[in-house]
Amino acid sequence: MSLDITRRPQKLFASSTKFSRWTGIHNPYNFEFTRQDYGVYNTAIRNAYSTTLPTVWCDGDVSAEVFVGDKIYVNSGVYNGVYTVNAVNGQYITINTPFIGNGGSGRVNFVERFVNYRAFINIYDAVTDNVIETVYPKPDSTGLLIYDVSGVLRSLLNTQAQANQTNINEANENISGSFYIGYGWSLTFNNGTEDIDITTAERVDDAVYYWLSAAKQIDGDLLLGMDGIGQNFKDYVPKNMNGSEAKFLTMFETPTYFEGFPFTLSFLYDEDFSDVYLERHQQDLNVNGVDVGAETDTNLSVSGKGYVNQLKVRTPNTGSDSFDVWLETGDVIEDGYVDGGYVVQGYTNLFAAAFTG
Repeated sequence: MSLDITRRPQKLFASSTKFSRWTGIHNPYNFEFTRQDYGVYNTAIRNAYSTTLPTVWCDGDVSAEVFVGDKIYVNSGVYNGVYTVNAVNGQYITINTPFIGNGGSGRVNFVERFVNYRAFINIYDAVTDNVIETVYPKPDSTGLLIYDVSGVLRSLLNTQAQANQTNINEANENISGSFYIGYGWSLTFNNGTEDIDITTAERVDDAVYYWLSAAKQIDGDLLLGMDGIGQNFKDYVPKNMNGSEAKFLTMFETPTYFEGFPFTLSFLYDEDFSDVYLERHQQDLNVNGVDVGAETDTNLSVSGKGYVNQLKVRTPNTGSDSFDVWLETGDVIEDGYVDGGYVVQGYTNLFAAAFTG
């Protein structure tokens, strides 16, 4: 018996094994689970049990858990629905329905014997490992469960503005964050004599997901945004790989800079930058598009990783009419510590973690 995550709110980058796991919480933020009481190898005529009715071959002995006359849900190719049990023999269940062809691999759920089935999902803060909330949703009659975590995550939202920024980049923890989930299930098995309560141990998903206070026009798959970008912010997620491009979080193709007023650009500082820094590059231009001064680059602080960041723009040089700003990968991040008593000049830097050994 199992409950498995069968679709995740993530999008794969082309020619890569890397995913975008950033989603706006003002859109659905869905996980899909599937209940499976037993796996099915196939469904076919098995003369030892019936020469006219199809027999389901399960991946375990089910004779103590399902009985003649029970209703069961079968998903095995051409057999997809609720059927009545005609006979049970070890791993084999003959169902009372006409044979319409061989059925492939799938699953079977004992909807009549395994009652009061519900999942439990723990949503954890990925920074503190504290449980944000525990929910208890139920799968539908086919074993499908879709749960939207956006409502839980919106409880963390704080829209208080961050002003007077002094650092080159600062994480906006009020409007973004990260989480992971743990999950399992419980049910009551009615064997005809007594009710037996069963609860599985929690399974923790090893992926970390990110949320931000934003919404997008949904395209492609309306459920999970998997076929189109949908509510997943893949277009805005920079990755540490060749050819990676991402957009700043702005409504404008060309934002306007007002001299003398605070000006920052928001971007997603992805978890992928664990081994290298990000750098802010800026090139000032005059009214004719000619460079004014040299291009500058400055390392960003890695402390902003995993959040929406506000990027401070350098004051443009005198005579500038516009400027280009972009991010690039920079130097390798050092280990952050050395053996006690041996500090090599130039080895550590202000971005490295403090020595705690």
